[in-house]
Amino acid sequence: MHIALAGPFATADMAARWGLASGSLPQGYAGAPLLCDLADELLLRGHRLSLVTLTSDMSLSAPPLVHQHSAQLSITYCPMRPRAWPFNGWRLGRIVDLYAFERAQLARALRAAQPDVVHAHWAGEFAWAAQASGLASVLTCHDDPWSVARLQRRWRHRGYRWLRALMAGLVLRRALHLSAVSPHLAQVLTQTLAGRMRARFTVVPNPLAPQALAMQRQMQPGQPGQPGQLGRPRVLMVNHGFDALKNVATAMLAFEAFAAAHPQAELVLLGHDFAPGGAAQKWWGQRSTRVRFVGAVAHADVLAWMARSDVLVHAAVTEAFGMVVAEALALGLPVVAGAQSGAVPWVAGGSAWLVDVQDAQAITQALLQVMQQPLEAQRRASLGRVSMRERFGVAQVASAYEALYRQAMTQAKLR
Repeated sequence: MHIALAGPFATADMAARWGLASGSLPQGYAGAPLLCDLADELLLRGHRLSLVTLTSDMSLSAPPLVHQHSAQLSITYCPMRPRAWPFNGWRLGRIVDLYAFERAQLARALRAAQPDVVHAHWAGEFAWAAQASGLASVLTCHDDPWSVARLQRRWRHRGYRWLRALMAGLVLRRALHLSAVSPHLAQVLTQTLAGRMRARFTVVPNPLAPQALAMQRQMQPGQPGQPGQLGRPRVLMVNHGFDALKNVATAMLAFEAFAAAHPQAELVLLGHDFAPGGAAQKWWGQRSTRVRFVGAVAHADVLAWMARSDVLVHAAVTEAFGMVVAEALALGLPVVAGAQSGAVPWVAGGSAWLVDVQDAQAITQALLQVMQQPLEAQRRASLGRVSMRERFGVAQVASAYEALYRQAMTQAKLR
């Protein structure tokens, strides 16, 4: 089967896997290493893949760049306007016309690839382009654009997100083959567009990186998960965005209270907005020196931090899936997360400490319990590792998508 995967592909993510000469290629579109995991599995199954993505470091007058890596794998980079709102030369900001320029580039690249089926990710420009191409297509939804928009505080971000939600509504109404990464997301999107969609959702979860399932947490005597004297607990948080949706400020205040009982505790913050001097550190000020602002790091480094930590706090108000939670549980890392945070309880499956994450005191109490109950932490860690492997392995996910590809191709032939 010849499959086109349309979505965010970063050259840095692909280079380490497939030996790309990253210095001679555009940067691609960062933020979704899980798509490379899916691509790896599909290649192992003998499929031919055309990866189609966007990049903001190409000339806007240049045609799409096709890199033929092998007979089985090609990567097409389409130019993307760098700025969302201001003019890009004589061109509008990309959100002003709902990514019209980018959609045209992507649709042209998809038609040139001539795949049997297009698998588009996120209900935005990639999915819209897949529909415009006229090819058989499957759309996977990874988030709820309406919830994301409602929880934005800054007006520019809020406006951007509401226009993204408009794009999603237009795409979802036309889609013939849909998947969502959790039952929660399928339910929310179905309710939001009640009676206005042509297709129903199939739930196919995000695939966990094989290295996350293979890695072992670096246990030291006294860490949660095994008996002994407590040492210097490291609390980890991984988020992209210091906003109301991710709710990191509440969790940071919870850590401050936790550190009163564990003065040697350290909080490590990874992700956009959490670099030294970034938005989170400016808000935090001089409250505590036991908070380390690291910022955005490569996915492999995120997993390495998880392996060296004692507990993950994930305070997001809602999640369509909760990849960070799943990866931490796969490594056997204790997790404190939201009892009402969208798909998080479904992902955790009883392996995490679930609390009201909008209550800082509740997060603090959960952190204290993790430290005070090492045998329970060990039990939940074992349960989590088994659960993640059985439910979210890339092989299971790829098999589910293959079934959707066949359905889309069969229906396209009948039209």
